[in-house]
Amino acid sequence: MTPLRSSPRRGLFALCRAAPLPALALSGCTRAPLQDVLGSFFPSWMLCATLGAVAAAVLRAVLGVFDLQKAVPAPMLTYIAFMVAVTFLVWLVFFGH
Repeated sequence: MTPLRSSPRRGLFALCRAAPLPALALSGCTRAPLQDVLGSFFPSWMLCATLGAVAAAVLRAVLGVFDLQKAVPAPMLTYIAFMVAVTFLVWLVFFGH
């Protein structure tokens, strides 16, 4: 029994078929998601992440006022998860087309 060998033509053919895939994947990008803030352009994800961090800090402060911080199971993980959830929600509401 002879081992199966791939010919150089087969590899070249596969490469030629896969070459346009990145162009097809990026064809939906119409513009860069930038926001003008006081004359400087910031990526939209940065603004969303900032709002998420502020929301997590406010949640921590509110839980501290009501003395509920001991009831939070894994505080660091919980606040990060809350921040990520708010970040994604802001992105979907304001920038989701």
